[in-house]
Amino acid sequence: MRLGLFVVLACGAVCAKAPARAPMEWKSVNREAISAWKAQNDAPDGVAADASSRSVRVLAEATGLQSDDPAEFFAIGPLSDRAYESLFVTVASPSAIAAAIERAGIPRGTPPDFDKACLWPAGERITLSARQISTNAAAVLSFSDLVDATTETNLPVLYTGGQRDASGSVVAATNIPCAVFALYTHSPSLLLLGGQLDQSAAYGRFRARKTWPAGALFELTLQWDGRKAVLHREMAFTKANVKECIAKLRADADGHDLYLHPAFGEGVTVDEASALAQALSLLDGKGVKINGAAKGNFFYRSFMPEPSWRTRQGRIFQPFEVRVSADGKKTFTFVEEDWSGEGLDPVLKPKETPFKDWSELPGLVAKTGEQGAKINVLFIFAPASTPVNALAPILSATAGRIVTYYVFGE
Repeated sequence: MRLGLFVVLACGAVCAKAPARAPMEWKSVNREAISAWKAQNDAPDGVAADASSRSVRVLAEATGLQSDDPAEFFAIGPLSDRAYESLFVTVASPSAIAAAIERAGIPRGTPPDFDKACLWPAGERITLSARQISTNAAAVLSFSDLVDATTETNLPVLYTGGQRDASGSVVAATNIPCAVFALYTHSPSLLLLGGQLDQSAAYGRFRARKTWPAGALFELTLQWDGRKAVLHREMAFTKANVKECIAKLRADADGHDLYLHPAFGEGVTVDEASALAQALSLLDGKGVKINGAAKGNFFYRSFMPEPSWRTRQGRIFQPFEVRVSADGKKTFTFVEEDWSGEGLDPVLKPKETPFKDWSELPGLVAKTGEQGAKINVLFIFAPASTPVNALAPILSATAGRIVTYYVFGE
């Protein structure tokens, strides 16, 4: 008991000295100075746009983030509870900031959309700088002056505009974490670094280069040079034209941030698509960023499944399965997992249902009940000689319900 009490007291003493590392509501510190800045800049929301210079100035308060604390956000909106892991809290809401950026003439880009396999943020490159507002004019600080990366990063800052809801409203304005600029790939964030930064992998990578006092007022400036670098391309690949397509992409990528939405051309088989996907994987992220696919097409990595996934035992979970036989017959399989017995692994109970038309798939998926409701992955098994376009109707039939597909050639 004495040892336990000692541990509790010691922990309490350490925790009392440590900064808060839990969600917390941010309360403005320098309210009078904020009001003065708004009046001086005729910016009642706390953000000022200048179309002539294609720039936006955003008023923000430093959170007091310690230089040894991980930073997941460069800046968050005033409704966020993540001040404990952000350098700044903006005075203006993310929606007001987005509106100001677009009033300044900066084009809205495209945020990542993982359901559509758009894994790269797309947007024009933005120069971000900051200065502390005080009686003595402070030096202009760059992004790298403020943020320290534990591994080298030269990723540009992009304006994607952030995810929007059905009405076109900025999701980050009302949805936690209310990110203005996340330091990992976060779809609702208005600004993102131009790379693929998984949240768990990026955690701890970024830190404040210096600890600024909580409430210290900063003016963050976002500026675009007016040069449109973003270039989107759709391209249909075949075994015959792949070298020609790659040469065109290399030419397009010269001087541009190139985003490719590939398709597989008429007559390409499952076996050929697998080989083409391997070639595309060598391009992805090396001058060309592959974002999703052309409408009505599989994402190229759908043809790069792990061979071990063919075996049900050992899978982390059981996706839905569709099998197409050489004579064209189709079967839908739901692999029920029965956890009622002893042991660490479930008993697998495959339930197969023949069907004739792809339009029947939604109904078959719906009948899988509560366990099936958690599944949004579909494995497709078809003869290697099957044309890819013969399988493409699966996409429209299951749209909105299935988000990930893998095709296995038999």
